[in-house]
Amino acid sequence: RDVLPTPVSPQALMEAVARIEQKRVRSEKPKHKGKVLAFIACKGGSGATFLASNLGYALASEQGKRVVLIDLNLQFGDASLFVSDKIPATTLSDVANNIVRLDASFLASSLVQVLPNFGVLAAPENPAQGSDVQPGHIDVLLGLAAAEYDYVILDVGRNLDAVSVKALDHADLIFPVLQETLPFIRDAKRIISTLQSLGYSRDKIHLIVNRYEKGGDIQLDDVERTLGMKVFVIFPNSFEAVSASVNQGVPILKMAKRDSVSKTLLKFGHDLEQSEGGGCGWLGHLFGRT
Repeated sequence: RDVLPTPVSPQALMEAVARIEQKRVRSEKPKHKGKVLAFIACKGGSGATFLASNLGYALASEQGKRVVLIDLNLQFGDASLFVSDKIPATTLSDVANNIVRLDASFLASSLVQVLPNFGVLAAPENPAQGSDVQPGHIDVLLGLAAAEYDYVILDVGRNLDAVSVKALDHADLIFPVLQETLPFIRDAKRIISTLQSLGYSRDKIHLIVNRYEKGGDIQLDDVERTLGMKVFVIFPNSFEAVSASVNQGVPILKMAKRDSVSKTLLKFGHDLEQSEGGGCGWLGHLFGRT
């Protein structure tokens, strides 16, 4: 698992011994299981990547949780750009190609580090490299990530292929993201039907409506009646603040903490954590607590 070039320097030897010691200590710790949250765009432009990346930032910055965001949009993923201006040195395809080396240290070093406790594993830079990532790699990666982090957030994109389905198998909660327009609702119905045909229960699937505005032609009641389930989270439309956040690659909480979208993100993160701690928050029933 560890190979040192000759001649071996004392510093390289000490670093190798330190890595072995870290693995031994981790193996003796009680097994940790973080929550896996998957975001699916019902249609392009839904805002799923924005919500996934900014929720990760909220959980890390406001709740003090260890969070990793994994960009599973293998063709054109850009989740890291929503919260950082750093160019990823390592991507998901690099991790897949070195899966036998994967441990906590390797995973941490492969992330775009947004905060000390929040990092993003970027999608492949070249769409052709997406084929390097196989379902077996996802099993290993998510098994390790859930053991090392409090929250593993998946930006699944909207292609339900073998890799994304394997990722959804690990998810505790699946959040399809849509807007209140007919094309979004039609595609949301298709995605929900597909998810259910794959064996995911309705209790696992929770709708998020993004860019909500009162008084439109289509109301929340229409969405819920058409899709046959309640809308779980509603994010208001705040075009200027969200656009500025996306264009600058800065989390919206860092730019406009008092914005309505920021407040909803804070509540979302707070209630996720309340439910984890046994509280009676917004999501308490999802993790089997009341």
